[in-house]
Amino acid sequence: MPSTQSIFIRTISIAAWVVMPQIALADPTSPFYSVNQNPLIQLQGLPPLEKGIVMESGVTSANVIMDITSASISEVDQQEQIIFDGETYRLNLMFRHGLKQSIFGMKGVEVGIDIPFVSHRGGSLDGFIRNWHNVFGLSNSERDQFQDDQLDYQYRRNGVTEFRMLNTSSSIGDIRLSAAWQLTCRRSDETDCSALRASLKLPTGKAEKLSGSGGLNFSLAHTTSRTYQRYTFNYGGGLQFNGPSDLLNEQRKNLVGFASAGVNYQPKRFSWMVLKAQLDGHSAMYASALKNLGSDSVQINVGGSILFSAKTALDIGVIEDIVTSTIPDVVFHFALRTQYR
Repeated sequence: MPSTQSIFIRTISIAAWVVMPQIALADPTSPFYSVNQNPLIQLQGLPPLEKGIVMESGVTSANVIMDITSASISEVDQQEQIIFDGETYRLNLMFRHGLKQSIFGMKGVEVGIDIPFVSHRGGSLDGFIRNWHNVFGLSNSERDQFQDDQLDYQYRRNGVTEFRMLNTSSSIGDIRLSAAWQLTCRRSDETDCSALRASLKLPTGKAEKLSGSGGLNFSLAHTTSRTYQRYTFNYGGGLQFNGPSDLLNEQRKNLVGFASAGVNYQPKRFSWMVLKAQLDGHSAMYASALKNLGSDSVQINVGGSILFSAKTALDIGVIEDIVTSTIPDVVFHFALRTQYR
């Protein structure tokens, strides 16, 4: 398996090779495309926030998204115990296309597909993150309980081990089909737009590899994008209906609410970059006394975008938890976004 450092170098090198010859600037309004990467949450396929502007007719976007997650969590209750110590790499190929023909008399229709690949491994980030926490005075109390760069994902309930993963595991995740309808939008300047978004998660992943739930999930959301001069606000929320799952099915919540709110700022002197901050949250995914599974979750993603061309941008973000113990310690988010007609 390639090291974390080599993955970083290859990703950045490919991005630079693709985009450096370009000179115009890409769309600065897109939010971060990320959600809770807790291994047992992400397999349920919560849809990330998307902006309130659907793809223009005949335009296609092709995005490569990488979330690198480092988890070091141990939580015990009278009847439950959970350990998440390891790293998860989630590579998502995301495509969106604006239809040229109206559907049911509705114009401004977008269709899409997400194809994820999920890998759980021991990784190599523990030392780096421990030093990072020391520099900023953050706690390493839970991380110091575990051996560096090992993989140990396990959950026990009523004395029974529901699952345990000690060896590297890689698999395709649950593919998501999506559609969006433009509700309102001032197309002249796209400063105030809203959309209705729906998605269907298919059972293409494997629960035993923590890459999918093994069931169908359906979500419906409303998203809005408002731009004021150099600021863009993206916000929205919705509901997800969870079908039967091959893992923790008895504890699975049938209905989960989710919401996101973020702001983008494009500096006047540095028009090639966008600064971003975003909150993402959802209600409890499982009925559990453990915060890691049974509590509402809120995370913050801080970073920005480098706008290489009229069609290409690179998002870079760092995700931390606001409600502690509900998401992994840290997530590094990268997204190479391109579009063409």
